[in-house]
Amino acid sequence: MKDRLELLEEQAEKLKNAVKALTSFSRSPQERLDTALSYFVRTFRDPPEGEASAPYGAVYAAIGSPPVGTTIHVRHDTLSADDLDTVATSLVELCDAIGRQCMEVRQLLAAAEPAAPSDYAIAEGVLESLVPSRSADR
Repeated sequence: MKDRLELLEEQAEKLKNAVKALTSFSRSPQERLDTALSYFVRTFRDPPEGEASAPYGAVYAAIGSPPVGTTIHVRHDTLSADDLDTVATSLVELCDAIGRQCMEVRQLLAAAEPAAPSDYAIAEGVLESLVPSRSADR
């Protein structure tokens, strides 16, 4: 389960970087798209399942459905405004979906951890050192 959490956290980080790349106005529109798609492609070895699959598929559809696992280069000026909007909104949705999965796994791990000993419990042997046994006085 911890391996799953590490993978999800890594995916969430890459997707955050993809979204940041799209909003980096110090770069040209082509550089923003290239960087975002690079992070997107490196995020998943296989298509995600569950709620993340729809936005994942939407990104691929918007860029022309290239084969999964190939290097992607899409010219910014060949995409329509709707396609660019789909890429942006789908990456945000995908980032949110993976972030929610991270939180769910963290909650499952926290619930599965054994309960910590209570603060009010007396550790074994402590009482003996605080109150000497009567046999020690005799």
